[in-house]
Amino acid sequence: MKRLFLLSSKTRMAFMIACSSIMLLASCGKKTEYEPEPVGELDIKAVNTVFGGPNQDFLVNGAVKVTGLAYGDASAYVKITSGVSTLGFYDSGNTTKMNAGGSIQLSIGNKVSVWYFKTQSGELAAIPYNDAVTIPTVGKAKVRFINFNNMSSSSNSISVAVVGGSGTLVPAIAFTEGSAFFEVDPGAKFNFTGTGGVAGPAFDGALAANKIYTIWIDGTSATNLTGHIVANN
Repeated sequence: MKRLFLLSSKTRMAFMIACSSIMLLASCGKKTEYEPEPVGELDIKAVNTVFGGPNQDFLVNGAVKVTGLAYGDASAYVKITSGVSTLGFYDSGNTTKMNAGGSIQLSIGNKVSVWYFKTQSGELAAIPYNDAVTIPTVGKAKVRFINFNNMSSSSNSISVAVVGGSGTLVPAIAFTEGSAFFEVDPGAKFNFTGTGGVAGPAFDGALAANKIYTIWIDGTSATNLTGHIVANN
């Protein structure tokens, strides 16, 4: 299968701006002195959303950082050095054949999660997301939602509502897209609804106060949806 490394819309824009800046500096020739970006540490974690696939190892610049990542698992954050890094997912124990990955500019102090998933056409791919670093208001939890349900068509999306709340929290999340982070009450539960379906059972991620979470959603069909929770602090 072709290796894919996709950028979320926000990451893609930031990456394009960075590349444009580099190109602009290069075009100025010797008239402008290029000041390299400072080098330091950032935190990165890997998440495996591929149902039925083998466990994965996660490598950064050829070094194994995470091993034996099963479907539904998220690693702890690990420290890496900022700059352009090559990130990749490999079947556990095999460091020669990358299933999905690529290179990306990573900045000092960021928290980044890299998601291994299967596209709607069956290809294996990876996508990075910047994670929240700002702690929620005291007594609140912070949460976002990402759609990894490859059992739906490209025109389908997922909406999210808080159980017992009024209205919809997130009207539509397209495949591989993520919502903004929202502050909610600890213990909040959520209903997920696929395009053309009805709200599924309440998902309880046992959200705790002062914590940050990502809830990713997959399913066995466009409307039979399941939530999974990843802690971001």
